[in-house]
Amino acid sequence: MSRTPLILAILVLAFMAAAPALAQKNDAESLKRSIEQESKKVEAQRSQIGVLTKQERELHGQLAASEKRVNSLESEVAAAERELTAVEKRQQDILAEHGRIEKRRAELQRELAGIMETIWPLHLENTTNRLKGLDSWEDADRRFTWLAALYAAGSERMDELAERTSALATNLAEQDRVKAEAEKKLALVNTRKDQLLNEKLALAREIQKIRAEKLSQEEELKRILATVESLKYRLSLLTSRKIADHKGRLPWPADGAVAIRYNLNANPPVRGVGIRLAEGAPVKAVSWGKVVHDDVLRGFGKVIILFHGDNFYSLYAYLSHSNVRMGQDVEKDEVLGVAGPYPDLKGHGLYFELRRQEKAVNPFEWLSARK
Repeated sequence: MSRTPLILAILVLAFMAAAPALAQKNDAESLKRSIEQESKKVEAQRSQIGVLTKQERELHGQLAASEKRVNSLESEVAAAERELTAVEKRQQDILAEHGRIEKRRAELQRELAGIMETIWPLHLENTTNRLKGLDSWEDADRRFTWLAALYAAGSERMDELAERTSALATNLAEQDRVKAEAEKKLALVNTRKDQLLNEKLALAREIQKIRAEKLSQEEELKRILATVESLKYRLSLLTSRKIADHKGRLPWPADGAVAIRYNLNANPPVRGVGIRLAEGAPVKAVSWGKVVHDDVLRGFGKVIILFHGDNFYSLYAYLSHSNVRMGQDVEKDEVLGVAGPYPDLKGHGLYFELRRQEKAVNPFEWLSARK
């Protein structure tokens, strides 16, 4: 479709345009004070973060020292565990020796009992009958020799039994000592392990605390910086209503999908952007301006044209109806009307152009980036 009527209409309307509204001085001063206050907060917050950073460095120093102590403690624990293992092995050896002594003691008792069973009747017979029944000195000598051997064997077994019994008592005492030593070593190991665990837990809690506090302060700083930037942006908007000062940051006139893109090389050339919208979707002003057209233009349906000063115009076409009137001053983001049928989209939408004098400019260079 031809764009000539639109260009002619814009050229005619340029002579009817009035200057844009002046900056609101009181609001600007208020924003400046707010920026100063927030900037002071930024400095205070950065100072606090600096303090926390210093504390964090000190904590890392303490961490290194603590880790050194922890490593030393772990070495001591390992040494204590090795000693405990050795003690437990010795205890097992003593228990095994104890079992062998008990076994040998039982054997000696049986041997001694056998000897006593043999010697005792002979001893009674000798005591009662003296040397009766002996036919010769040779018999007597043999009997005395045999009895002497039995007595000697019995005495030897008695001595060995006494020695084994003494060894057993000593062994039992050693077993008690070793057991007490093992329990002492075990208690030491457990104490060392508890100390190690407590030190690590305390260190972990301290690290977590300082990091959480620093993170909180950094998040707060980000929030304050974002507030400062927002206030600065609002101040720039109040102190400068020149649309050229906001190139690349203008809001989109409607929230919808881009269906037709700016393309001067197309046939016919496309000098604006077509946005697909739901029926009744609001259409908003991209900047401050004055309504210089609110009527039907051939080929564009219901059209609103705003003059923004410095020979800048914005056009909003295919509206079902408008909410403004001729000569009205409008604010940025103010609703101008609602989307109507857009023939090229076979549905509802908005055709938008941004012009400087009679020349269309690429709206994608002026509007904010789409998310």
